[in-house]
Amino acid sequence: MERLARTQEEFLEAILEPRDIEATPGLEIYRRNARANAVSALAAAYPVVRRLVGEAFFDEAAVRYMRSNPSRSGDLHEHGGSLAAFLEVYEPARGLEYLADVARLEWACHECHHAADAGALDVAALARVGAESLGELRFALHPAVRLMRSFHPIAAIWEANQPHRDGIPDRARGPDHVLVRREDLAVRVERVDAAQWTLLAGFAAGASLDEASASLGAGEAERILAASLARFVRDGVIRRFSLPAGPVAA
Repeated sequence: MERLARTQEEFLEAILEPRDIEATPGLEIYRRNARANAVSALAAAYPVVRRLVGEAFFDEAAVRYMRSNPSRSGDLHEHGGSLAAFLEVYEPARGLEYLADVARLEWACHECHHAADAGALDVAALARVGAESLGELRFALHPAVRLMRSFHPIAAIWEANQPHRDGIPDRARGPDHVLVRREDLAVRVERVDAAQWTLLAGFAAGASLDEASASLGAGEAERILAASLARFVRDGVIRRFSLPAGPVAA
């Protein structure tokens, strides 16, 4: 098995070697196809990163990424999840401190686009929960929701690099707390209040309403809780709820 594994590694290395290394015509075809597939899959998932660094830079990084992170799945939609970590240590990208976090945001968008669908929260069932039990509620987020935060203005960078935009962000500084969600088959990237983000992060981690509210700090829960919950239910960010002794209500 070790010999087979090494043979497979050598074959992959041969496919991904730079073009100036001599190869047989057949192997060169594999090389071209492997490069094209790697670049195509990553370009589809990371159009903003590609626009930020340019086509030549991105294509070279894509090949080097594939060499160090070969795909483990036949589904190209799953390839690219580690690009942000790769870019953090990729020497040519060292001067672009925001790039890895922009990549993380784009992968969150990619995951939301391909995530499972789910219906709306059962508001009528929620209304029947007694006041004495409200603090024990645990809310689950929609499968097509992701949370991102960064010291850099990643939402502004992402927005400025959408099609038909000039690439100039409307903010030069972060931090950004970002909610990524899918609505009507379109992925939306929205900046949210830091307290709202913390509340959602608590729900995502399994915290009860009381626990998530306590993490906000003095006065923050009173300031944002009612309006934020109403918004997140309306926008489909919250998908279902449960109580310790009861079933999940969808």
